Amino acid sequence: MATPFFHVDFQQPNEMRFNRARVRRAFIRIGQKHMRDARRLVMRRGRSEPGENPGFQSGRLAKSIGFMVPKASKRRPGFMTRIAPNQRNGQGNRMITGDFYPAFLFYGVRRGARRQRRHYRGASGGSGWRLAPRSNFMIETLNKNSGWTRYFLSRELRMSLKPEKRQK
Repeated sequence: MATPFFHVDFQQPNEMRFNRARVRRAFIRIGQKHMRDARRLVMRRGRSEPGENPGFQSGRLAKSIGFMVPKASKRRPGFMTRIAPNQRNGQGNRMITGDFYPAFLFYGVRRGARRQRRHYRGASGGSGWRLAPRSNFMIETLNKNSGWTRYFLSRELRMSLKPEKRQK
């Protein structure tokens, strides 16, 4: 599963000052928007059909979606946002304990996947799926918000570069 991403490299001129805090706040805002939109996609009540976004029954999947902006260290500047279900150290999420069922929703489950006896699989007719794969709501959210993300991040990068104050 390919993860969409946006990467910017730039050279900082010596006479310019870079405001890291402003850019980190921008990544937090991006994470909040993507988290909100991804949760909205899985909040439709009722049973979902194959290829649709997962339906909402208990709300565990929607509540597990979170985002994280890692802290800066010697090796990384901390300019990144991770948005995912069960995001470790994620803000605004509740972890799913037990089996990680977003994976079952994405890949699907075939009938008789555990059993080795072939005559059980599909004996009742119909498809061979016990749970057919659902739509990937995270990729859908990232693709939908990619234009806004590029615009917002480039604007915040421009605003964070200020000319250095001259000493008198």
